[in-house]
Amino acid sequence: MQVELYGQHAAKLSPKVMAVINAPLLELKDDDAPLLRLKKERFNAALKEAKARLDLYKRGLTRIPELIDVGERLFAAELDLYDQPDQKEEVLERQLDVYAEAEANLEKQVKERLATEADLERLRYNKLSIQIELSKAKNGGDDGQSKAQPTPE
Repeated sequence: MQVELYGQHAAKLSPKVMAVINAPLLELKDDDAPLLRLKKERFNAALKEAKARLDLYKRGLTRIPELIDVGERLFAAELDLYDQPDQKEEVLERQLDVYAEAEANLEKQVKERLATEADLERLRYNKLSIQIELSKAKNGGDDGQSKAQPTPE
């Protein structure tokens, strides 16, 4: 019964999440710099894992925390492909959109008792991490905090 519910609910993953998972693998080129090649290989490995985990989820053989974990690795690998601040901002904004959509979907799953509050908080943590990185990217790496340390009283 529980396996059926997971399988039925997997189809309700948001379109933006599905777009990320259905993205093509990155092409490895002979003239890629060694570091870029490694980054592409890492991204491709995370994407292949995401596809495999989604298949397992649809069959009721894995749970939402595993999907969140692989999503986190996939997003980190994607972000590391880019060096320019504007490129990073674009990737982070897209990732933030995915997290916002996934959060709304996961809130429904929590209400339907198909996911846990802990799953939702993990996703929110990841979403906030993306927001922090986006803020840093927009401010040129400055996190906007005062450099002064608080003094104990």
